[in-house]
Amino acid sequence: MALILSHPVPIQTLRMHSPIPIEAAIARVCAREGGFVLESAARSAKFGRYTILGFDPVETVNAAATADPIGALSARAGRMPAVRAGKLPALPFAGGWVGFITYEAGLSIEDIEPTAADDLGMPLLRFALYDCAAILDHVEQTWHAVGIDWEALCGVSSLPESVEDRAPIADRLQHVIDVLTADHSPLVTHDSPIVARPRARMTRAEHAAKVERIREHIHAGDVYQVNLTTRFDATTTAAPLEIYRRLRAANPADFSAFIAWDDKAVLSASPELFLDLRGRRVATRPIKGTRPRTGHPAVDEARRRELLTSEKDRAELNMIVDLLRNDLGRVCRYGSIHVDSDGELETHPTVFHRVATITGTLDEGRNWSELLRATLPGGSITGAPKIAACKLIRELETTRRDVYCGAIGYIGLDGALCMNVAIRTIQMSGQRLCLHAGGGIVADSDPDEEYEELQAKAAGLLRALGW
Repeated sequence: MALILSHPVPIQTLRMHSPIPIEAAIARVCAREGGFVLESAARSAKFGRYTILGFDPVETVNAAATADPIGALSARAGRMPAVRAGKLPALPFAGGWVGFITYEAGLSIEDIEPTAADDLGMPLLRFALYDCAAILDHVEQTWHAVGIDWEALCGVSSLPESVEDRAPIADRLQHVIDVLTADHSPLVTHDSPIVARPRARMTRAEHAAKVERIREHIHAGDVYQVNLTTRFDATTTAAPLEIYRRLRAANPADFSAFIAWDDKAVLSASPELFLDLRGRRVATRPIKGTRPRTGHPAVDEARRRELLTSEKDRAELNMIVDLLRNDLGRVCRYGSIHVDSDGELETHPTVFHRVATITGTLDEGRNWSELLRATLPGGSITGAPKIAACKLIRELETTRRDVYCGAIGYIGLDGALCMNVAIRTIQMSGQRLCLHAGGGIVADSDPDEEYEELQAKAAGLLRALGW
């Protein structure tokens, strides 16, 4: 496919007319250095329209041990030129930073020191800068190659050092096309288990005891809600991409992600939007309230009605909505924050969820880094009040969460941001594999019901592993 570019502009795009199966595109891109996937595997028109793939990063920020990981990322990102929003095509991403922020990085904002051992060796955050990407529009069923023309953006004499040796934009876009359309032997996904059954770090009895401890703190007035999670551990010889392909098939979600480097990988299939920033418009969509699906229409309909009419679940969601309104209020224009929905019911592969939508307008002079500082760690995966809940979580959970309950996504060179809450996430370090599941505990939580909810949330991940 020939690539012809017209007058120089900072962003160049090319629409690809060749039909490229998404599974083949993922395999081809992830075989390249620094290959990543930010995928809308559920493919809903509203929140799951686009899949973004890229490889060959310009540079990487890897904050392993710092008191201010967000500051480290912001400082590095600030060295790169900004792209004016008016110059962007009608696509969500043209170039920028792709990666994750851990739960513990969020704790550092509130000066809360983790006490659990750092046994996976995950960095506090990791982002790589990409100046080209392939984007699939699931609504129009079209592929686009998009990239930054550094010379048009900066001028030849003022190129940042890290991009001085980058190939011209035409060559980079053509390389994206060549990778996507290259011959590739189809990968076979097996249904058999690829790990021994993951071992939970918390038994049912231990979980029940911790639920009761949280309820005691609630009755004492220390907290109103606390998110309690547990980790499941296993070992595997399977490659991260094989596990991701199984995960996206078993648990399709609006915010799936594949990020791998060295001997580590993050594989996620999250239904929850943490933050979406476009221009000055901010949106967040917390999830609270869950019922497991059975596959039996009558039973599932009864559970849908139960979730919609549950006063406990509505109160749980309302607490988090209030918390997130306050978080956004730190950086949004006064009077701009609105609750667009106080609890829609959504259907996911293994569960039903209640989801709220809150929007606001970022203050003039504020940017994505201040938005992250105001909202991390996310309220839906901590509790209320947030700081007290985080400190109680630190007492009760014996392992780090790492990327789980952090955030995964991108920060564009135009200042846009889109990140999901990293639930339904598998983390790999060498042959070690772990996943987490949990839920919000309130005053009238039943320990047995909470444990069953935890198992339901883990079901999609366990199914991807063959269990």
